[in-house]
Order: sequence, then structure tokens, then C-alpha cells
Amino acid sequence: MSFRERLQSWRYNLVPDHLVGEILTKRWTDNAIPFLALVVTLASFGSIIPGFFKLNALQESTRQLGEFSMVVTGMTVVMLGGGIDLSVGSIFALSCFSAVYVFFILEQSIWLALAASLATGLIFGAINGYLVGYLRLRAFLTTLVTFIFGRALFDILVTTYAADVQLSTATSDVLDFIGDSTFWGLSVSVWLAIILAIVTHIALTRSRPGWHVLAVGGSRRSAHNAGIRVRRTVFMTYVFSGFCASIAVFSSPAA
Repeated sequence: MSFRERLQSWRYNLVPDHLVGEILTKRWTDNAIPFLALVVTLASFGSIIPGFFKLNALQESTRQLGEFSMVVTGMTVVMLGGGIDLSVGSIFALSCFSAVYVFFILEQSIWLALAASLATGLIFGAINGYLVGYLRLRAFLTTLVTFIFGRALFDILVTTYAADVQLSTATSDVLDFIGDSTFWGLSVSVWLAIILAIVTHIALTRSRPGWHVLAVGGSRRSAHNAGIRVRRTVFMTYVFSGFCASIAVFSSPAA
């Protein structure tokens, strides 16, 4: 065997032609590739930003991480159900304004402000769910429109009531505790996000409604043939997304 033939033999044995394709067909690549991108991003920006990995900086970052994680949990359920929700930013903003209006302007209790925030999130989630689930509109365009509408409404309300909010003297120990306190090295918002994620995971993997969501996300036609109420299931995923966006308002350090 010549040297060239020996090199070709080593090449075919050590570096298969379809190595990349074979790797991409593995089930674990769906999670490994985004995780690898996250690690590279954190390593890159962590090395550029001074003090990024210091304990105090990480604790401050986790406060926002808990807030974002709650919103992401709701979006994950929507995506597992075969949809997408682009309006979570507007739902979060409007829920936040509802809580601020009740607490700072109307000077009601913090628990009534929480109820107002939840009601706003559930209502907008129900609107998205009705349009996508029952009217069968395209999820991407529908939630994009509700995002634009919600954002415009939020800008109008903030401009109108900004001065009243700034002049308010209302305070709350509950909000101060959630925004500033830590427990076992993690902020309260992170613990709330972890609890929500665990409960959601259990509901998806150990309950009939969760199985319905996964079935609808896998194949709506097969789920319908199996007797699952597809439209109601899709509707409930968007309601849950609105709930997560509204509950994240009270885990925010800015709240």
C-alpha cells in the first residue's frame, strides 16, 4: 500500500464524510447546540466586561434572570404546544402598569395590585389564545400584532400617568423584600422562577393537560383524532403564557 493510499485510509477511518450530518441527527444536539452557544456567549462577554463573574455582579444578574425565566417558562409551554408568543413583552409591560396604577396612583394594597397584574396578563393571554386557538389565525402574525398594540397602549398610558406615579409616596415591604432580599445566595425572584419551572415541568410530564399540550405540539391532526380538544389546549397555553408574564412583574427588582 502506497503512502497516499495509507493517508486516504486513515482519513476515511478517522474523519467520516458524514460526521457533521451524523452528529446533527442525534437527539441531544437540539439541546447541546443552544447550550454551547450560551457558554460561548457568557465566556466572551464575561472576559470583556470587568468584574462580570464576581459574586456581587452575579447576584445582581440573577435578579433579572428570575424575571426573564418566568416569562421564558410561559413561552416554552406555548412552543411545546406548537405555537409562538411574541407579545410577552407587551403583556409584561401592561401587567406592570396595572400593578403600578393600582398601588401608586389608587394607593390600594399590594395584593390588589397583584390581582390587577394577573388579570391583565390573563386577559391578554386569553385574547391571543382565542385568536390563535379558536379562530386558527397564524400565531406569529397574531402575536406580533398584539405586541404592537400592547406596546402602543403602554406608551400612551405611561406618558399620561408618569407624573402621578413619580409623585406617589406609596411603599411596600413585600416589594422591597422580593426585589432586594436573598435566600441561600440567590435572590427571591430566582427561587420563585425555580418553583414555577418545577411545577410546570411536573404538570407537563405527569398530568393529563400537560400530555395534551405535548401531543398537540407533536401533531395537531393526530391529537384531534385521539380525542384531544386541540383548540382549547392551544388556548390554555397562551393563557398560561400571559399568567407567567404577569407574575414575573412581581419578581422584578424594579417592581
